[in-house]
Amino acid sequence: MDLSNIYYLYEIGGKKNQEDYIWPLPGKATLQDRIFIVCDGVGGSENGEVASRIITESMAAALVKIPAEKISANLINSSLIAAKQKLVDFSKSHRLSPDMATTFCMLMLSDNKTYISWCGDSRVYHFRNGEVLYKTSDHSLVNTLVKKGEISEQDALSHPQRNVILKAIKADETPVETEDHWIEDVRSGDYFLLCTDGLFENLTDKDIESLLKQNDRGNFDIIQSIQQYCLNKTRDNYSMYLIKVSSEKKLTPKRPNSLYLVLILILIVIFIIAGRKYFSSQNKQTEPAAPAVVIKKDSVMNNQDSIQVEIVPTPSKDSNSKP
Repeated sequence: MDLSNIYYLYEIGGKKNQEDYIWPLPGKATLQDRIFIVCDGVGGSENGEVASRIITESMAAALVKIPAEKISANLINSSLIAAKQKLVDFSKSHRLSPDMATTFCMLMLSDNKTYISWCGDSRVYHFRNGEVLYKTSDHSLVNTLVKKGEISEQDALSHPQRNVILKAIKADETPVETEDHWIEDVRSGDYFLLCTDGLFENLTDKDIESLLKQNDRGNFDIIQSIQQYCLNKTRDNYSMYLIKVSSEKKLTPKRPNSLYLVLILILIVIFIIAGRKYFSSQNKQTEPAAPAVVIKKDSVMNNQDSIQVEIVPTPSKDSNSKP
């Protein structure tokens, strides 16, 4: 699939330092990129910014080596286990707390489908025609309470324990627990959004749907509009990647088959040889015949021979006269 637009935010928000980390790096994404990662260093834990950076960079380095058609949940989990081990090794070698951790969400695009993986409360959305088709389920305390029916989604936004997450990638020996999801129906004009929880602190799903509809109408700065919800209002860092699938299908020109090229070259050579033979025969038919040369020997005085040369014209083949 082709991409038409990529938008991003990478903001410190109401915190003193940036604990989020995104891939591609801010300002480096291109329409040819197919791997997008957003991580959020767990608030309150020591060195959350280190955890988010190590996991993001390790996963990106591993995923770029995997062809999109070979992507699988097993490969992603194996890559996450290896990335987590790098985090554990780093924390031990630098004598850092094993409590440092990060959330994780990623999107990997291929020709006809999309793979999503996540851990914690960083989200991935799939939108079409301004409506949410799919949203990852947060690994958080308040989301568990919502699922049980104990609180409403509106209550979850202001719940005193809304920042408590149940899963994260930590620098300890606990196993990695992620969820994954395949989206096989991707159409032109669809959007994918990856974001940390700071983005939806003041931005609801309905708000995002409204902004995307306005963006599709044109002459609209969607980044500035999102900032109006977040800037100086969000107490957390807030980061995102918003990706739009191309509305125009690009056709890749096909390379001609090498066998056809060989056949064409053979035909060209045959035509050249035949042409030369044809023009050579034509030239011989129109070329005038060479005159006959008759040598006569006469006797002269002093017993010396004299040679006379007489040129006798050769009759034309087209002439009807007789000799």
